This record gives sequence, structure tokens and C-alpha cells, in this order.
Amino acid sequence: MRAIYLIARREYLSYVATWGFWLSLASMPLFMALGFGLPILIESSQPTRYYALIDESGGALEAAIESQRSASRAARAEATREVTAELLGDNPAVAAAIADAPEPGEKYIRVYPEATDIETLRPYLLGEQTVETSDGPQPLFAAIYLRQGADGGIEIEYWSTNLTDGELRSEIRRTLREYMQLNRLLESGVSPELVAAAGELTPTVRELNPERSAEAAEVSTAERLPIFVSIGVAFGLWIVIFSVVNMLLTAMIEEKGNKVLEMMLASSRHHEILTGKLLGVAGVSTTLLLVWGGLAATVGLGLQQVPMTAGIPLNDIMAAVIDPGLIFPAIGYFIIGYLMYGAIFLAIGSLCETLQDAQTLMSPMMLIMMVPMVLVMVAAKAPDSPIIVIASWIPLWTPFIMLARLPQDPALFDVIGTTLVMVVTAAAVIWGAGVMFRMGALNQANQDTVKGWFRIGGKGKAG
Repeated sequence: MRAIYLIARREYLSYVATWGFWLSLASMPLFMALGFGLPILIESSQPTRYYALIDESGGALEAAIESQRSASRAARAEATREVTAELLGDNPAVAAAIADAPEPGEKYIRVYPEATDIETLRPYLLGEQTVETSDGPQPLFAAIYLRQGADGGIEIEYWSTNLTDGELRSEIRRTLREYMQLNRLLESGVSPELVAAAGELTPTVRELNPERSAEAAEVSTAERLPIFVSIGVAFGLWIVIFSVVNMLLTAMIEEKGNKVLEMMLASSRHHEILTGKLLGVAGVSTTLLLVWGGLAATVGLGLQQVPMTAGIPLNDIMAAVIDPGLIFPAIGYFIIGYLMYGAIFLAIGSLCETLQDAQTLMSPMMLIMMVPMVLVMVAAKAPDSPIIVIASWIPLWTPFIMLARLPQDPALFDVIGTTLVMVVTAAAVIWGAGVMFRMGALNQANQDTVKGWFRIGGKGKAG
């Protein structure tokens, strides 16, 4: 036991007592912030497009497009309010902040050139000449001609050198299609008032839980949170396991290459080294979780002091995070998942002399570890999908997929069965990895040995 303790302590301190570890620890919240903020930043940094719209029908089509663009802005604002209310509840402070927020900059702005024929506008479309805008001289992104056909149809000529950005083209096409449909209704005798009244119709939706009586059946925001929390926990579990097993692999290869492993074998047994390394890096992952958890709790407490967030259900969020029905399975899945992947990566490291040698053996493992991240997103919406149910029985994927399924009450047979299969598989993997680790540490096996197991019909070595 003392040898295991000393090896575990050495492994733990070799990571924790370095500046690189704490810098990487601090970088994770930064990367998460970038993950949420980068799409917004990219969207806001898109260049403004300037286009010319020429309505050759007398102005009716142009008016329809401008009216629809105004209606679209109002619809986007309403959709934002609805999504916010669904996620955060009816919070007057948040609703007021959304109402007072400035309108985002338009991505497409119309300009009015003096000449409207295509031959005159061609140099502007090709960037050879520019139009005057509020942002200074700019090239013309598109020139759009609208014509009323003899049969009542609408023709659109869309001139642009940009073949990839089709958002403006699609928006105008969609708007004029709705305009044509509306005109057909009006021509058929439907009154404009009736059309407007029909457009205002919308159903009232109440989400109810059949497990409760009618008086208390309505689903609250707090009941939706565990699903989002479980997805976040599954991703967090994957990130931690992926990070720490790579630490194990890298350290194992370095120690073998520097002959440190041979010195350790002189004073310890191979299973003591394997166990000590697993425990030491497990302590590193525990440190990661404690620091990130403490940071999240601190941010949560800080948000409660901000007046605008007074209506945000932070208490419900924290209750969902520390729910025993989620936190204890998460701990169990983390331990078993870490032991499985950690033992496998240690065995791989013991077979290789350099990181280049490990790449050929790591590639299948990387593919195996990437698959559950795709399935977790599917499990959030369709936990009873046959693919998700079958995938949750694959032991290497069970920790992640079952975390995503737990808040949606999977069958008890699935919960118990997948857990038992995972535990049995973990025991077998650890035992097999221990054998492989001993053979690799003693130079009785290497990566060529593993390749030889999968060689079919190959010639044997010459005697």
C-alpha cells in the first residue's frame, strides 16, 4: 500500500505543482466563455452588405418586401422574449432589459443608386466602383430586379458575384412567395380583415405531466432544467476524462522513454505502479472538478446579487445540479469511466516508446470517444430512440449516454442492466490492461505485438 501511495502522490504532485496545470485549469472557463460568445462575435463581425433593389412593377413588390422586413424584426424580438420566458420564467427585469436592448445592426442595407440598369451597376457589383454609404465607399453586394409577369407571376433577377451568401436572395424569394399567396386569397374574395385576423391566430400551449393530477400537472421551468444540466454534466465528464487520460498516456510514454519506469519496477510491482498512477491522476481530476465546481458556485452566488437576475431560477438550477438522482450517478459513472479509459491509455502508453508510436494505437480510441458526444445530443431529444438505447449498452459509451437519459426516466431495467454491464466490462478492461501494462513495462510487448493480433494470413517470421 505504501508503494501505491507514494506513486499516487508523485503523480498528483507532478501535475498540480506546476504553473502549466493551473494555467490550463484557468483556461477552461475562458474556453467555455469563448464557446458561447464566439458565435455571437462572429455573427456581429459579419460585414454589412449593400444591395440595390429595383422594382419594375410600380412599387407594390418593393413595398411588400419592406413591410415584411419590418414584421420579421418584430417577430425576432417576440421569439427572443418567448425563449427567455421559457428558460428563465416570467422575469420582468429580464423582459425589460430585452425590450430596451438596441436593435442589432442590419446585415443587408439597401442603397439607392442614381442609375438602375445592369450595365451601369455592373462595375459596382464587380468592385471596380463603390457606392457612398454611412460606412464610407463600399462595393455593391447585389442588384435585385423585380418584375411582374404577364401571367401574374413574379420574376426575380438576382445579380451578385457572391455565390455562397444566399440569405438575402432566400429572404426576398420567401417574402414575395407569401405576397403572391396573399394576393391569391384576396382575388378569391377573402377580405383583408379576415386575412389579417387569421394571421394573428396562435394556439395557447400548456405542457402537462400525466403523472400528476390535473391541478398540479403543469410542467414548470425547474422540471426542464435537469435535462439541460444532465447534458452539461455529460459533456463535462467527457472533457475531464479525455483530459486526464491524455495526461496518463503522455506521462507513461515519457517515463518509459527516460527509463524512469524501469527504476520504478525495481522497487514496486507492476500492479502497484498501475494503481498508483490511476489514483494519482484521479486526484488531479478531482482537483479540476472541485475548482470548477467552486467557481460555478461563486458565479451563481454573484449573479444572485445582480438586480436584473433576480427572477432567474438560480436556486432551481443549483438544485438540479446537486440533485442526488443526478450527482451520485455522475460520480459513479465518472469513476468507472475514468478507470476504464485510464487503464486502456496506460496500457497503450506502456507499449510505445514515443508519442508518434502511440498515434496509430490512439486513433481507434479517439473515434470511440467522439461518438458518444454526438449521441448525447440525440439522447436529449429522443432518449427512447432505439439507437440511443442500444448505444447506452455499449460500456465505453454508457457513462455519457446514460447521464443524458437519466432525467427523462429511462426504464429501470436499462439503468441497472447498463450499469452492471459497465462494471463487469470495467473490471475486465482493468485486468486486461494490467496484463498489457506488465508486458509493455517489461518490454515483452510493443505496438507491433498489437498489430500482429489483427494480422490475418500474414507470413510468419523466418526461423
